[in-house]
Amino acid sequence: MLPDDWGRIGAIEVSKNGNCAAVWIAYDRDTDTIHVYDSCLFRNEVWPVIAEGLNARGRKVPVAWKKEDKSFADELLARGCNLTYDSVDENAATTEVVARTIWERMRSGRFKVEKRLSEWRDEYKTFQRTGAKIPIETHPLMAATRHAVASMEYAKAKAVVKTKQTTYPQIAVI
Repeated sequence: MLPDDWGRIGAIEVSKNGNCAAVWIAYDRDTDTIHVYDSCLFRNEVWPVIAEGLNARGRKVPVAWKKEDKSFADELLARGCNLTYDSVDENAATTEVVARTIWERMRSGRFKVEKRLSEWRDEYKTFQRTGAKIPIETHPLMAATRHAVASMEYAKAKAVVKTKQTTYPQIAVI
């Protein structure tokens, strides 16, 4: 169970073949560690199913998206998803910087992935550069992870509701 004061953000990647990948991460500010705590692949699903899948993981958690997926993001917004205001800029330079940041965090133990996320782990095992290029189209969960890490400034902690306790005198009412 993740503490409520950790910032959380999700991200989606829409592939050209119609699949949609989603990843949710939490950020521990005290240890500067990113935790991938959930992920899923929607294979050839319709918008209402994808929106329900995103909303089921917490309507308060903002979800990052790419600029090229504006029409897809509009459909999700219409179905009540909490998307970030700004889109992720997916160009070669930012992709490289974010990929290197994730790699450095993994090497230093500041990027952790839940053991139960077998799809994410399986995709990561096949994630290799071709020449100097990062594979974007063939690894949607890795792309969604990059989008989430690139949008960490939008990560929000769960609202902790503090109740004010009032002590009333115990008296009998007649």
